[in-house]
Amino acid sequence: MNLMPFFTPVLLTGVYLLGRRRALRESGRQTSSPEKKGGDTESQADGPRMVDQFLYDRCCRYMADRKPFLVESFSLNDLAGALYTNKVYLSKTINYYSGKNFRNYINYYRVMYAMELFRRNKSLTMSELGSLSGFHSGTTFNQAFKAVMKESPSTWCARLRKKSRE
Repeated sequence: MNLMPFFTPVLLTGVYLLGRRRALRESGRQTSSPEKKGGDTESQADGPRMVDQFLYDRCCRYMADRKPFLVESFSLNDLAGALYTNKVYLSKTINYYSGKNFRNYINYYRVMYAMELFRRNKSLTMSELGSLSGFHSGTTFNQAFKAVMKESPSTWCARLRKKSRE
């Protein structure tokens, strides 16, 4: 089993951070604390970094390929462990690149999956769609669907059913 793909991000992150720390030291800026005034971290103040983008891409690829969001109890800790990273760093990266917090990020994938399920099988009920997509309850499914699609799941499904009959 080749473990190099798993260690490559860790190595790249370490190499990048060492180079960044050295550059900051040479320029005379302090490197002891990444916190800046106002609570902004270094990556937020300096803008996106290549390492952050790489982590976000890996995260999106993992979500699309493995579909861990289908597990009702899936958490930030689970995702961070699967990607071999820190949960705080992962959370900040998701927030920065997606504009969503972790829960909304997961719910987005769940809603997209529910829509795909319905396109394949238009006889599914709303509660079946919600539970097959990883939602704990119908209420949570409705709220998340409205947040993503700006309409209720039943309205969206009715519109899709009507469109398929025409």
